[in-house]
Amino acid sequence: MLPPFHALDLAAAGRLPAQWQDDVRTLASSPMRQVLHDGDPGVPDDQRGLFACVDGAVIRSGLPWMWSLYHRDLRDFAARSVGYPLFAANRLRAAVTLNILEREGAANTWHSDMNAVTGVFYAMVPDSGGELQFRDSSGTIASLRPRPGLFVCFEGAMEHRVTPLPADGLRLAIPMVYHRSATDQPPAYGDDVYTVADES
Repeated sequence: MLPPFHALDLAAAGRLPAQWQDDVRTLASSPMRQVLHDGDPGVPDDQRGLFACVDGAVIRSGLPWMWSLYHRDLRDFAARSVGYPLFAANRLRAAVTLNILEREGAANTWHSDMNAVTGVFYAMVPDSGGELQFRDSSGTIASLRPRPGLFVCFEGAMEHRVTPLPADGLRLAIPMVYHRSATDQPPAYGDDVYTVADES
């Protein structure tokens, strides 16, 4: 299997603000995070550990540098990588999120995404576990060992997962979604609506 992802090291390229990791850590521990799952050792391995997230409305105000990268540089890189134009999500809360995996067994099981292209920026990864894996239709698996400051993108239809974390694991990743059209997307309502054109 050819690597099903494209990577850009934003840290090595000097494209991140000096305090970027502190910014992400602060947001990850803020009261604005929503706990989606907090398992314990008595449940199956794929349901253990903590899984929490911070939505796009909070990212927009708390990590303005990431919000800007999402709408400009990272969108352009992803579009060049896949070979077709990409558009930011119209839904504020779902466009960019901060995913927090913590403690032994925290993981994300095999799934695919409905959007055209998914991007992930890594802020913190454990020394072991927390790998991003891809599986093709033949069952062949390719793995990516993330590192802080790395952005990867891949077509959302590619099946992927995050492997379980070790006991002391903490993984802070910022997934983002891109679509093939500015209009053919899941609709946004109420305060989930924002004007994408104003961000570009």
